[in-house]
Amino acid sequence: MIMAGGEGTRLRPLSLGLPKPMTPLFDRPVMAHIIDLLRRCGIREIAVTLQYMPQAVMDYFGDGSEFGVRLAYFVEREPMGTAGGVKNCMSFLGDEDFLVISGDAVCDLDLEAAIAFHRSQPSAATLVLHPHPAPLEYGLVVTDDRGRITRFIEKPGWGQVVTDMVNTGIYLLTRQAMEHVPDGEPCDFGRDLFPRLLSEGAPLFGYCAEGYWCDMGDCRAYLDCVADALSGKVHLDLSAPQIAPGVWSASPIPPGVQIIPPCRIGRDVSLAPGCLIGPHTALGSGSTVGPRSMVQRSVLHGCAVGAGAALYGAILCKGAWAGDGCVLNEGAVLGENARAGEDAILAEGVKVWPNREAPAHGKLTSNLTTGGMRGPVAFGDGGVIRGGLGAEIGPELLLALGNLFAADGALGLGHSGGEGARMLAQAAGSGAAAAGARVYLHDAPSPAAAAWLGECYGLTSSLFVEQEGERVYLHLFGRSGLPLDRARQRKLESALLRGEQSRVPALRVGKWDNVSGVHAAYAADAARRARFSRAPLRHVEVSVPGRTPNDRAMAEALAELGCTVLEERRPGIPGFASEHGGFRLSGWDEAGKPLPPESLLTLITLIECENGGGRVAVPSGAPVAVETTAAGCRGAALRLGRDGPEAEERYQALPWLRDGVFAACRICARMGVTGESLQALAGKIPRFALRSREVPLRRSRGELMQVLAAAAGAEPAGDGVRLRQGQGWVYLSPLTRRPALRVVGEGPDLETAAELCDFFAQQVRKLDAAPEEK
Repeated sequence: MIMAGGEGTRLRPLSLGLPKPMTPLFDRPVMAHIIDLLRRCGIREIAVTLQYMPQAVMDYFGDGSEFGVRLAYFVEREPMGTAGGVKNCMSFLGDEDFLVISGDAVCDLDLEAAIAFHRSQPSAATLVLHPHPAPLEYGLVVTDDRGRITRFIEKPGWGQVVTDMVNTGIYLLTRQAMEHVPDGEPCDFGRDLFPRLLSEGAPLFGYCAEGYWCDMGDCRAYLDCVADALSGKVHLDLSAPQIAPGVWSASPIPPGVQIIPPCRIGRDVSLAPGCLIGPHTALGSGSTVGPRSMVQRSVLHGCAVGAGAALYGAILCKGAWAGDGCVLNEGAVLGENARAGEDAILAEGVKVWPNREAPAHGKLTSNLTTGGMRGPVAFGDGGVIRGGLGAEIGPELLLALGNLFAADGALGLGHSGGEGARMLAQAAGSGAAAAGARVYLHDAPSPAAAAWLGECYGLTSSLFVEQEGERVYLHLFGRSGLPLDRARQRKLESALLRGEQSRVPALRVGKWDNVSGVHAAYAADAARRARFSRAPLRHVEVSVPGRTPNDRAMAEALAELGCTVLEERRPGIPGFASEHGGFRLSGWDEAGKPLPPESLLTLITLIECENGGGRVAVPSGAPVAVETTAAGCRGAALRLGRDGPEAEERYQALPWLRDGVFAACRICARMGVTGESLQALAGKIPRFALRSREVPLRRSRGELMQVLAAAAGAEPAGDGVRLRQGQGWVYLSPLTRRPALRVVGEGPDLETAAELCDFFAQQVRKLDAAPEEK
């Protein structure tokens, strides 16, 4: 069963006008290489599911006889999902077990061994797995020692990567498994069917197949596939005779042409004297390269390169033209019949859509289409986009981000820290208005206050731009002021990379509204919701010496609650400070003992559980002391990313778990009801200390996390894993923005925490070391 209905939007402009399985690879559609693989494995009866431009596939492959197979086609008129599409083909598949494979992957996996494994197990379905160094784009599959699947992690963030085994989309299935797919309804294998089977206890197995596999999801992956095939990492038919080690050519090589292997040259290719071709270059049939031009790690599809041009890591589609003296940097793409004028320079990752022209003697730094971005934008740890003002983050990015982020209706918009933040916020608002969204420009003093406003207004999209000198932090929130989930983050990242934009007619351009007084309303709501009853509080004296906008909001909220608030620290008086955009609270007790955010989060857990709440929700990296405290009150602490929708619901319902101002008010409300001191309250929580460090990595984060997750006693913690070690715990989580691992030791005292942290940091370094260094 070949699934060949994809459109290939991330491969644009290479895939424009073609279904993704028809993307050319060594002068043949990529699906032809999949058919070769199936035929080598003895599979000759093949059904093909089609949706996007089905006739292009049927016209090329016909009945399959020219390829040594028999093909039957099933066209979906409405998207039915991967499993739903296969269910529609059961008349062809019958009662036998069958294999499902994508028609747009590049692979030479040992499918015969996978079939043998499937037959040896009592499996309803066997998923073919493959290790991948960058698994974020894929579904992860966790198995036990026998290969039985224990857990699925769909499109994870780095913090959820506990294995590097990804779902390749190649499955061995029984008819019994397909009976769980509803008739006539959309259903997806990875998102619907397999989790359903797992929850019902059906035997599911994963098999790590030997060989090569690549999803070929975007232009960069496409170039990697070409280079890997030329290097012999994957066995593909290059459709050209080998004339020298690492050189395959169906055209004669004229004198004066330098070829650096590995290279592949198709039929009727014209190479002028003085040009240099390779390494890792594939010239499709009918291509032309002019004199003194250099083409390295690039792919040409029946196109032309002028004299003195330099191409490195470029893709030129059919009919494209790179003029004399052009420079195309890594990741540059010229679409079908697109042109780069004389001496034009295309920056890294720039794509020119079909029939468009990059101007001569100029430098193009963004996609030449209806919209485009310089390069990939990625969310970092905590769901925040970070970068330098004017470097990684400029008005062009914010214009596109606002346009995409708020296209579903309305955008809450705020800023702090300087005129740069104001400029960027206004750019985002303009982009949102251009998409027809209503823009609420507000005066919230901090990201936390902006999130609160999003909750009050029921906004699906809120953006707060925070500036600290030359650094900019973009805080994005979804419905009810919660951080964006990973699915929405990835959707935004992909849309920005593709250069998508929305525009509406003039009469539908979105309106701007100004929302003022957020500071006071935020403080008043924190005081109102933090109260345990309407009864007046006992006298509570507290200090808030900070001068940040959120510290001032905290002071105002505590005064509204009925506390006496001092602007400076004094002996015998507890105090609070706002951190991390207002989302975290630190403080000190009456004796001046510091209370870090983790301790105050544990204290809030105690207060909530003792007040009868019973269940709280905390971030995945929260200390184990939170769970110990909740359990001691016969409650439970859920973790985001681990405990599903219930954790998200509890996290949203209890704002003092995620907002520093609300947390300070809740603690002081408790002190005002019972008369306890902060020191006495803090004495009720378990004694613990934390020590953390980051360990840079050379190996795959997923590979290392797989080893660590398999360690005895490892527990999933949402974003990462947690290990019990004697009297303490160690939390291990991969960072999002760079190849590194965060190691956090937790113990009853700082010495134990430091020892655990240092020991596991050293263990991670050993695992990461090259074999000769161990």
